[in-house]
Amino acid sequence: MNINRDKQALVMVKKIAYLTIDDCPSEDMKRKVDFLFEKEIPAIWFCRGEFLEKRQEVTSYAIKRGFIMGNHSYNHPLFSRITFKECFRQIKVTDELVENAYLRAGVKRPAKLFRFPWGDKGGGFELKKGGFLPRQKNPDKIKSIQDFLRKQGYEQPSFENIRYDWFNKANLLKDADVWFTYDSMDWAILMEKPMYGIYGLREILKRMDEDAPEEGMGLNYADSNEIILLHDLTELTFMFRPIIEKLLEKGLRFQTPKFHGTG
Repeated sequence: MNINRDKQALVMVKKIAYLTIDDCPSEDMKRKVDFLFEKEIPAIWFCRGEFLEKRQEVTSYAIKRGFIMGNHSYNHPLFSRITFKECFRQIKVTDELVENAYLRAGVKRPAKLFRFPWGDKGGGFELKKGGFLPRQKNPDKIKSIQDFLRKQGYEQPSFENIRYDWFNKANLLKDADVWFTYDSMDWAILMEKPMYGIYGLREILKRMDEDAPEEGMGLNYADSNEIILLHDLTELTFMFRPIIEKLLEKGLRFQTPKFHGTG
């Protein structure tokens, strides 16, 4: 009996993934939308307000094709380094731009979804081999931002069967923002000094085969579903299709989470 093969077969039967894509809309977003649409892969796209202002048309195009648009702040600051007032402005201004994209598309907005830039909920972040983790510094600021998000109608959708201890101990499903279980680390190639030996697509694809569920690398772990993070930056476009294709080869079945509504 081939244990690895049996494990992979189990993944193909049970493993569900929720695809999330940050830093849109890029100049290449339409091509990515068409590729995902062809593959019948739903996705939540977290938009930066500064990019939305430039590319409303492609955002509305994606909405019409059934994709969900979320809020990723206006210009991607570290929330731990800006004032409360600026944190709230970043959320509010981008919220209005996302709302306008839905109005332009003629589609009712199904939910208000937010993801913090850099994974910084207001207390900073730390980097680990598996990706970002939020720090719990400045608890009053973290709570105030969470309260503001909820007052604005933001809430996390229902991501089913997320069973990583590291994820649940951090109570990441209880916050108003959307986190992730698997960071593709596509962004790492943009660093001046490559992290964890990630120089390009080869290392990113190889990393997807690592088996370290409690370190954020659990794509081959059958007992938990995944919230996967990719990025829509133009510099990373060449990696988008190969990463998606490898995820499909692993037998992941992509779904849209259940939304509670905008209130």
